[in-house]
Amino acid sequence: MKFIALGESDARLIELTPRVDERGSFTRTWCADSFAAQGIDFRPIQGNSSLTRVRGSVRGMHFQRAPKADAKIVRCTAGRIHDVIVDVRPTSPTRGRIFVSELAPSSATMVYIPAGFAHGFQTLEDNSVVEYLMGTEYIEELSDGFRHDDPMVGIKWPEPVTVLSPKDAAWPLLADRRLW
Repeated sequence: MKFIALGESDARLIELTPRVDERGSFTRTWCADSFAAQGIDFRPIQGNSSLTRVRGSVRGMHFQRAPKADAKIVRCTAGRIHDVIVDVRPTSPTRGRIFVSELAPSSATMVYIPAGFAHGFQTLEDNSVVEYLMGTEYIEELSDGFRHDDPMVGIKWPEPVTVLSPKDAAWPLLADRRLW
């Protein structure tokens, strides 16, 4: 695994190293020692998978509030996505910064998202599958988010939004909250 800093943040783009032979390939997607060597204290507790059927769909912007803020690793295992994270930590030097990665199986990359970042993505192909390793369990009462089109944040989605869940459409703007 090769860890690449996303800007000045503590988020990382992780390039995976597939081992290829006549049968196909084998790729390590998690290694506690590799993460520890990078100074990342992350232990997966829960794994999740999402299938998004329609190109242009947006999921996000989601995060989990303290005291169980959630770090995660995100990887696209089918299709292709425009992955977006935003630092919403109140005292962070990169607060409000947007970090973007395109994830697809062919790129053999994934993103480590520290606790305190909001996460979302737009599908660039139909039937995109995203796998998540979560650093803490999901707690519905702490689940939070903000609108994908919040003008204060200014995320630029590469395609027109085709599908958005009612919950994601109902998230408030950051200016209407005490997060910002």
